Amino acid sequence: MSVIIPTRLETAKAAKEYILGGRAFITLTSNVTNKFFTYKITIARHDARLHFVWYHSAKGYRYVGTIKYRRKFFRTKKSIPSEFVVYKAFVWAWRHISNNSMPKTMAVYHNNTCRRCGRKLTTPKSMRLGIGPECIKY
Repeated sequence: MSVIIPTRLETAKAAKEYILGGRAFITLTSNVTNKFFTYKITIARHDARLHFVWYHSAKGYRYVGTIKYRRKFFRTKKSIPSEFVVYKAFVWAWRHISNNSMPKTMAVYHNNTCRRCGRKLTTPKSMRLGIGPECIKY
């Protein structure tokens, strides 16, 4: 079994690029409480302007909401309740990231998979960029 060492996304721009890549897996960590949540963000097959946000729970992935037009986040009938901490955490983080702000109280990590195709990244440069050498060409 291999251990995945996450890579920190240092800027809001880097976090936004990774999140909107198509097949992103991120972990949001509070630098205050040390609590963390892991999310999967996928691009809609029928409309590339939509990105679906899921969070990882003990029972698998649960739907959080949708990022529309690479900026606005909204809930649907299938979203988890807005009272859930995992929902509030993503909304708060996305509000900052989409406005090019990375709060000092938050850290964003990716798990060293390509943001576009989801394959494992193996080189330091790819890990730093969050995208593999083949996918970066597109």
